[in-house]
Amino acid sequence: MVKRIFLTMMMAAATCLAFASCTSDPSDEPGRQEEETPSEPVTPPDGQKVLVAYYSHTGNTRQIAGYIHEAIESDLFAIEVVNPYPEDYDEHLEQARREVAEGYLPPLSTQVEDMAQYNIVFVGYPIWVNTAAPPIASFLSGYDLSGKTVIPFCTSGTSSAEASYQLVRRLCPDSDVKEGIQIRRGTYDTAHERVLDWLRGLGMIQ
Repeated sequence: MVKRIFLTMMMAAATCLAFASCTSDPSDEPGRQEEETPSEPVTPPDGQKVLVAYYSHTGNTRQIAGYIHEAIESDLFAIEVVNPYPEDYDEHLEQARREVAEGYLPPLSTQVEDMAQYNIVFVGYPIWVNTAAPPIASFLSGYDLSGKTVIPFCTSGTSSAEASYQLVRRLCPDSDVKEGIQIRRGTYDTAHERVLDWLRGLGMIQ
């Protein structure tokens, strides 16, 4: 009898473990690879001050911004709009298409208090309608970034990032706009490592 109870308990435990291993995390956030994270954020070269600014609608761009912030000593800033975009996909897409076509600059509810203190500004965004989400145009148009280093990064489905990089260069004509990075849907499992490699290529970390 005791043996039968013991075997029943062991089978129940095995069933629980199997269920737990097959249950996926419903979050759409990119996977984290903690072993790739520097133990401490790296101090920027020549004592430069860094801002990591980002607009994120679903959380994916926020996660990529977090990878940069963890790797480099910096301030993290969320770009937010006064009127949030619709959650319904079709309504959202229609509004995004209209805003891009009209060059609309949605008003922002957050502001950088002292942009002048920053030497390097990372700017992150999702790709909407083949370009940067409109809040980014609002952000870049709202500050004088002359003489600063501006570094774009973005998340997307399958769209190219090139039009968004052209937008950043056009809105920052007197800035040193560096090579950006694009993280596409379906590649988040390697996003952290690729972000760190990109930062190394920029000379931001070793």
